[in-house]
Amino acid sequence: MSRLCSALSALALALYLAAPASLAMLPDDADLDPDIPSPADVLGFEPGDRHVRHDELVRYFERLADASPRLHLEVTGRTHGGRPLLLAHFHADGSADRIDTLRDARASGARDGDGPLVVWLGYSVHGNEASGAPAAMQTAWYLAAARSDRVARLLEDAVVVIEPVLNPDGMDRFSSWVNDNRGYHPNADPNDREHREGWPNGRTNYYWFDLNRDWLPLVHPESQARLDHYYRWLPHVVTDVHEMRHHTTYFFQPGVPSRNNPLTPEENYRLTGELARYHARALDALGKEYFTEELFDDYYVGKGSTYPDLTGGIGILFEQAATRGHVMDTPHGQRIFHDAIRNQFATSLSTLEGAHDLADELARYQRGFFEDARAEGGRAGHAGWVLGDGGDATRAHRLVSLLVAHDLEVHPTNGPVTIDGREYARGWVVPAAQAQYRLARSLLDPATEFPSEVFYDVSTWWLPAIHDVPVTTASRLPAHARSALQEVPMPSGRLPADDDAVAWLIPWNQQGAPAALDRLLEAGAVVRVAKQPLQVDTDRGTRSLLRGALVLPTGADQPDLDALLQPLVGSRGLTVYSTDSGLTLSGPDLGAPSLPVLEPIRPLLVTGRDLNPLSAGQIWHWFDTFLDRPLTRVEWTRLHTVDLGEYTHVLLPDGDYTRLQPDLHQQLVAFVEGGGVLVANQAGADFASHLPFAEPLSGAADPEAVDDTANDEAPPEARAYDDHEIDQARLRMAGAILEMEIDITHPLGFGHERDTLPVFRRGLTRLEPGDNPYSRPGRYTADPVLSGYMSEQRREQLAGIPALLSDHRGHGVVIRIADDALFRGFHAGTWRLFANALYFGPVIQHRTLPD
Repeated sequence: MSRLCSALSALALALYLAAPASLAMLPDDADLDPDIPSPADVLGFEPGDRHVRHDELVRYFERLADASPRLHLEVTGRTHGGRPLLLAHFHADGSADRIDTLRDARASGARDGDGPLVVWLGYSVHGNEASGAPAAMQTAWYLAAARSDRVARLLEDAVVVIEPVLNPDGMDRFSSWVNDNRGYHPNADPNDREHREGWPNGRTNYYWFDLNRDWLPLVHPESQARLDHYYRWLPHVVTDVHEMRHHTTYFFQPGVPSRNNPLTPEENYRLTGELARYHARALDALGKEYFTEELFDDYYVGKGSTYPDLTGGIGILFEQAATRGHVMDTPHGQRIFHDAIRNQFATSLSTLEGAHDLADELARYQRGFFEDARAEGGRAGHAGWVLGDGGDATRAHRLVSLLVAHDLEVHPTNGPVTIDGREYARGWVVPAAQAQYRLARSLLDPATEFPSEVFYDVSTWWLPAIHDVPVTTASRLPAHARSALQEVPMPSGRLPADDDAVAWLIPWNQQGAPAALDRLLEAGAVVRVAKQPLQVDTDRGTRSLLRGALVLPTGADQPDLDALLQPLVGSRGLTVYSTDSGLTLSGPDLGAPSLPVLEPIRPLLVTGRDLNPLSAGQIWHWFDTFLDRPLTRVEWTRLHTVDLGEYTHVLLPDGDYTRLQPDLHQQLVAFVEGGGVLVANQAGADFASHLPFAEPLSGAADPEAVDDTANDEAPPEARAYDDHEIDQARLRMAGAILEMEIDITHPLGFGHERDTLPVFRRGLTRLEPGDNPYSRPGRYTADPVLSGYMSEQRREQLAGIPALLSDHRGHGVVIRIADDALFRGFHAGTWRLFANALYFGPVIQHRTLPD
């Protein structure tokens, strides 16, 4: 009986979906080799019958590689979740030796216009945009099995590189959800549980990051592995296969013409338009609706369809309207998963057909791209960029390593460099006259002029400011090494060798200091923090230490300091000094009561529905990979079951807090008044501003106040209907780098030598000053925008207002941060600010203006 029920259920599913077999997706002339297995042969189901898991996809590609001499398969790395990252190479001779030979010749071939056509097909960077992965499998089967003349000619002339899944961890999170919530009779209602993933959903990677913004930051192993191979192949065409909301149809580039990146050559857009004709013809043949030049742009260089445009290729974005399951009702009729796969497969083939037909033009374009870029750099008006270490060689190392990973020509200087009147011990130069000049300009120059006021993503990514590293242009570059860096060695750190020392000293203005502090506190070490600058005789001579320096007495009760800190010397470049006297040359002595003993932290991160998983993920990732420690994450719907008294800090990410019930508000108030530290970020800071403390936080609006001026305001002047998009854009803060004045005497400013700091601004959070002048350690400058777009209205609103607030309530403190201090996991210039909130928040003293 159970077999009969199963058979009837399977029949019902098949009849309901009316699914086309994978064979029906193939061109009529495919002439398949029967010895090459299809996805259904290996997996036991047709693409679209259910959502493929990543291990199933890997199994299929491995079987395909065993069966086909056209395919060379490589594992380029592993995700945070341990899943293999695949890269499949198709050529008439797919042997490893032949692929290696072709790849080794690509750097010179790309610049000379020689060698085979290279097309890179990338799928499913967002794990819940699920039609990409099965389309990749279908495309791979076709290239491996088809014996048609068109495929034979293509593979004689080209190398096709398939990245079947850019986000395996997110893909498995989504496929598990959908497959586990599908019934025998799939539900087409968009409100059904199958189509409504739980938080944080499968779009993001293991740490809840958007990998389609990580082409530039290179924070994650998926992106790092990809870019290494990208520059070894320098493809002519790169595709980026996505899904969008279900109420649309199908998009392919060109995007909105007025929002193109101005550094992309016009010829790129012409060739994009030529390729678009092939996509249109393929979708017309299927009777599918589609559109171009709306919704999506080609501006932010860190996206998969824009990065190639600034590095010598043609990037193409595809967006299929989603089913987010197996079948869904849409304004365009009922859409089934098979159809979404078919569309993606069709435009994969149209990309290959168009690129093959345009191969000579693409080769000429790529050769000209590099020649023109070098020539443009030669007449840039300067010889190149000069970078200094900014007083933190490890933070500068992150930036320089990132530039080298992006194939920029970077040389170390032969000695110190001077930027804006200050000398830095280490320096680097980036010549303007180089093949990747356009990318260098995009990364190293501030963004001050824009083709549009509307941005799909951020409006700036000025890397020196993001890393708080000084940069300038120079008409003549300082003396530097002749050879460009291939890799960037970690700055050498050191531990003291003085057995008679009475204390070890860790300067706080080095990137490895927070991880060192956490490691020490967890081991039970006694660590004091200097709240005043110190001048100390050390084993390396007289040293001046900024506020925030850590003092480790070397008494018998201390754990083995050498064993605790030695790993960070190599991995983080940690430098530690020693002294044989507790007396200082200036500043408090090392045993003074003004140097409080720090306590271990036990933070809790609030997560869950309506909160921003990107913001929460950044915090989790920072703890796990930068501090090297775990972080407790609790969904807010469970918060009432948790005793917050067991934690030292509660961390609020960006997000929508309107659903949090009043009892949770009271729970957070009690936590702070009992001695806890509440660190609230972006919209979380807005929420914290209105917690029901007996004395409202500084700058919190009085909920009982009545705005008597509202009725006196004149109605706005009439506007053109089409002005709505621009008017909306002028109110948004899509992403700009602002300058914050920071009080370096305040614990939240410890470790900063300068009193200004670049911060990354996103969202509409606005902190008001309040009555306590000591609660405002960070505020925007009078003219705050360093790089990026912001309307005049928003500039005026932010000028001079707080960006950072700290308020005592009861025995605890509330710290509100308006900006994204951990932006995309690579805004290293503000990591210290976040660390200060954690470790020094408890030592902030309550101060009010004297009568």
